[in-house]
Amino acid sequence: MTRIRKWIPVVGAAAVVAGVGGMALAATASSGPLLQSQLFGNMPKVTIRGVASATAPWVLNGTVTLTRTHLSASGKWMLIPAGYMASGAAVPKSLVGTTAGVPKLVAEITDANGGHMVTAPVVLTKKGSFTFNMALHLTGPIQDPIVLIGPPGKKPHTMAAWFAASNFLRQYGYATPAMVKSWAKASAGGTTKGSYGGTTKKSGSGSGSSGW
Repeated sequence: MTRIRKWIPVVGAAAVVAGVGGMALAATASSGPLLQSQLFGNMPKVTIRGVASATAPWVLNGTVTLTRTHLSASGKWMLIPAGYMASGAAVPKSLVGTTAGVPKLVAEITDANGGHMVTAPVVLTKKGSFTFNMALHLTGPIQDPIVLIGPPGKKPHTMAAWFAASNFLRQYGYATPAMVKSWAKASAGGTTKGSYGGTTKKSGSGSGSSGW
C-alpha cells in the first residue's frame, strides 16, 4: 500500500497542523477543493479508516471544505442527543443535550490509500460550537478524502474517537450510470465477484456463493 511521504504543516496566521505519515492519492493535483461536504454526527460502533466512533451518538450542524492548502470546518450544536449508547443502553438523561464536558476537538484528514494527518486542537464550546481554520500543505495525488472530527487522543497527533465525519456515505453509497455500465460490462464474463468478495457462477439455477 502506497503512503504519501509527508504533509507539511504551515505555520502562519492559521493554526499549526501536524502531519502524521503521508498520503498517496490517485487524483491529479488541483487548485480546487478536494472535498466540500456537510458534517454528520456519528453512530456508535462504526470505525472509519481505523478510527472508532464514540460510544455515545453525536449530532451537529456543520460543513467542511478541504483544499491542498487549507482546512475550513465549523459546526454548531455538536451535542449528544437522546438515543442509544454503543452498549445498547439509553443515553443517560444527564448527557442529553450536552458536550459531556469535552473541551477540545481535532480534525483528522484521511486518504483511501492509508495516509492521514491530525490537526492541532480547537475549542469546543459548551453549546457545541467549533471552528477549524488551518493552513495545510498536501502533496501527491489524493483519493477519496474523508475528514473526521473528535477529541484528541492521549498521544500527540491522534484522535480518541470520531464524533462527526464528512459525507462519505454519498461517496460510497451512491450509484452512477457510469458505475452500473462498468459493472454490467464486467459481469458479461463467466463469473462475477459478489459485493463482499464471494464468487457467483453465471447460471440459470443461481447456484454459488452470493458473497454476502
